[in-house]
Amino acid sequence: MFETGYISMKLEVKGDKLYLDGNIFTLKSGAVHYFRIHPSQWRDRLMKLKECGLNTVETYIAWNLFEPRQNEFSSRGIADFEKFIDIAAELGLYAIVRPGPYICAEWEMGGLPSWLLNIDGIKLRHYNEKFMRYAGRYLNRVIDMLKPRFSTAGGNIIAIQAENEFGGLNEPDDEYLNAIYDIYIAAGVDILIFTSDGVWNEKHLAWGSIERALACANFGSDPENAFAKVEELRPGTPKVCMELWNGWFDQWGAPHHTREPREVIDVVKTILDAGGHFNLYMFCGGTNFGFMNGSNGNGVFEPCITSYDYGAPLDESGRITPQYTMLKKLLTGSEEVSFRQDAPKAYGGVRGFRRFGMLQNSDKLGRRFKNTKRMCMEECGQLYGYILYEADISGMSGIVDIGEPRDRAMIYADGVLIGEYERGREYTLVEVSGAEKIQILIENMGRVNYGPWIFDKKGLIQNLKIGECEVDFYDITCYDTENIPDEMTESGNDGMPAVYRADFIVNGAADTYLLPCGFTKGVAFVNGFNLGRYWNIGPQQTLYVPAGVLKEGVNRLEISDLYGCENPEAEFVSEPVTDRPVSGNRRIFE
Repeated sequence: MFETGYISMKLEVKGDKLYLDGNIFTLKSGAVHYFRIHPSQWRDRLMKLKECGLNTVETYIAWNLFEPRQNEFSSRGIADFEKFIDIAAELGLYAIVRPGPYICAEWEMGGLPSWLLNIDGIKLRHYNEKFMRYAGRYLNRVIDMLKPRFSTAGGNIIAIQAENEFGGLNEPDDEYLNAIYDIYIAAGVDILIFTSDGVWNEKHLAWGSIERALACANFGSDPENAFAKVEELRPGTPKVCMELWNGWFDQWGAPHHTREPREVIDVVKTILDAGGHFNLYMFCGGTNFGFMNGSNGNGVFEPCITSYDYGAPLDESGRITPQYTMLKKLLTGSEEVSFRQDAPKAYGGVRGFRRFGMLQNSDKLGRRFKNTKRMCMEECGQLYGYILYEADISGMSGIVDIGEPRDRAMIYADGVLIGEYERGREYTLVEVSGAEKIQILIENMGRVNYGPWIFDKKGLIQNLKIGECEVDFYDITCYDTENIPDEMTESGNDGMPAVYRADFIVNGAADTYLLPCGFTKGVAFVNGFNLGRYWNIGPQQTLYVPAGVLKEGVNRLEISDLYGCENPEAEFVSEPVTDRPVSGNRRIFE
């Protein structure tokens, strides 16, 4: 039985105030996503949240981590939300949980599992029999796990969100929102239920809320105007900002976002002075490890970077920032901290890489099969990463037409790269003539997490056409890049995609940053842990490496790069590199 030492209590709305256990309560919360932080660091981040003067931690639950494949559930390791919430309870923190089923969060497919895309007739995030069946099953299972931790059962969870920013979908569906609410009630939810939506569009708040749940606002500035819109819709209710955007996220190829800390603190103070409540989004942003970054898709396809630092009070490695110091002074009257700040460590350069061609090792790196029609990634049962289509095109010539790239296609004719098609960017159509074999390696750059494009299949979404000829037979390889085999065939540098492997020594494991300075685009692994994507177009140039993935002595670094690397080299550095150019195999510092 779960025990925290808490007594049974309930967070309630009475007029324009919140009451906890019958006493007026001010919510001072910070968002920390368990799935963006290595489990070995959960306690550290939560302890720092409490010391900053906050009384609550808020987190999403990611359905696609909990049920990555249909009927296969997991809550171990980085997916163990129960342990995360329990640590918060041990530290005396209340918790707010947002299980979705949709969470946005700039997370892959907004937290929805990709296997939903294979279900005929499904309509995501709507009152649709098929979606409601699977979403209801997920919610019931998660709520059963959370109920012993509800404040009404002596736990620390004081509130739960139904759906997330539904108004931003611009497709009103009260029947759906009420059905989600009904699932919660039928499953035994007896704590405060709320919704939250942005207020930049006045309709979003109305479309995303229902009268039975507390309506909260999401914004980053101008709290008076934001709360006025909530008051107009739900007069006389508490002023709650469920997402106070204290920073922002980045996309590949765009400038890094920054915000003055004083602006954030002034907004927090204004909210508190007005008797309001806030949840900082984010308190610690963390990292989109692996292939879990989402992509904006509200008119333009824009994949998010690996880092989710967000300009938060704690940076990606958990160090305090000026925003932390100012916030602690506002909330506690003191800037002093009781904990030691351990700086990330520089382990130096890594050389001596062995090279293993991805295409030459397809039988070891991936799952290969033949098919008489094209299949998208989801139909092949593949979650993330890369998929390779190979076909005989003898006698065919003309433009290579794959439809809309989903998302980045590298096209080879008889083993030579002849062009690249990338979704959301301008590209030149390529022609092929006289070739016998075509290979198309397609990267899933992150399924859309927000807006109407969320039904986002990857890979070939139509049959390949060469001129007027349609290709109808393929060799398909699904690359399982989460598990790189020990035994592969080495190859020389031929400008083709490859896995590079080298060992390095660690004396005293600490956080560090990987700078893949001799590489172009791909993903990196340390001791089999996928650190995430890198791409030299920036703004992110380094990958955060948590101390928990390192070990004393010999460690293994593997870099899966889509381009040839003449002089492969990497370096472990003590600070993140952002918005600084990389040239060849050396950093350039102005």
